[in-house]
Amino acid sequence: MLRVLILLLLLFSTNSFAAIGKITEEKGLGEIQRQKSKIDAVLNGGIESMDNISTGNGVVGITFEDDTKVRVTEHSKLTIDDFVYDPKSKGAGKLGLKVALGTVRYASGNIAHENNKNVAINTPTATVAVRGTAFTMTVDEIGQSLVILLPNPDGSVGSIEVLTAAGVVQLNKPFQATFTTNAETKPSKPAILNLNESMIDNMLIVKPPKEILQKIVEETRITKDALAFSDLDKNALDIKVWVDPYAKYNELD
Repeated sequence: MLRVLILLLLLFSTNSFAAIGKITEEKGLGEIQRQKSKIDAVLNGGIESMDNISTGNGVVGITFEDDTKVRVTEHSKLTIDDFVYDPKSKGAGKLGLKVALGTVRYASGNIAHENNKNVAINTPTATVAVRGTAFTMTVDEIGQSLVILLPNPDGSVGSIEVLTAAGVVQLNKPFQATFTTNAETKPSKPAILNLNESMIDNMLIVKPPKEILQKIVEETRITKDALAFSDLDKNALDIKVWVDPYAKYNELD
């Protein structure tokens, strides 16, 4: 009886007036860290600002009040940094998300459609500027991030910008991707991946797409060529000296 009461209290708390969305997909192991409390992810359970969602061998799908949809796949971590939305105040909403680990899919809702500058999606090494579309982020243990643009459910394709302190790249084609190794290095040049949505999971951490690896190799080669300093390759002792054939002694003597 006590256990049933505790579960009811947890369900009531997750669906309180502070809820900014709810769990619309749940399977396997999922957990919400809310302040000092840990709550099991349950279907129709409420989501609040500053919640940390983590999954084990499971998936948690979230639908926010503005119809933004986020899917946290297996062994992933997502933090909701900020959410403000009033359907009566056009363009005044705010959404902030941070992907710390694993693979998370994002699909834009009303906040992004009304004012995309009010949406901030971050990984440890990149910021994604949304233009009203769908994409995934796959983040490894040291924060390296693979961002892949996806087609929208209706078949249309939007665009996103992936930014670091060193530069920005734009993705505007389906399954176009970029990779960031750290926040101080420019994202890799875009590459179109030969895969489908069902193949986008944490395996991309273990085995990055060959198209992305090729871009990184090409850029590394260009950087090395640009930094090459051929004068250091010369032998300082290999000096041609003019010799007067009529002199008794030459300059080396």
